[in-house]
Amino acid sequence: MICDVLLTKKDRKFIARVCQYPEIIAEDDTEEGVLAMARVGLKKLLFGGRIVRIDTEVQSYEHPWLKHAGIFSDDSDWEPFQESVRQYRKETDSDTVGA
Repeated sequence: MICDVLLTKKDRKFIARVCQYPEIIAEDDTEEGVLAMARVGLKKLLFGGRIVRIDTEVQSYEHPWLKHAGIFSDDSDWEPFQESVRQYRKETDSDTVGA
């Protein structure tokens, strides 16, 4: 079994964290020692057990606002509104440039 281990060094100590099993954290003076400790921790966790894969049925999720998407797609007021926003931004931008 291969596991990813995050190996860091802090204050002259090596720290190993097994990424798939965050409860396994080891600390030692040497890199070899901390990796050996991480292996022992992993073996203790998995001793007498096994890893299995299960399949679960997941219900699809639809965002509650999705049904409202596009209801204003034919709104004749949209483009004039956008133009007024552009004009307002142009005016406020010109005011701040000269300040």
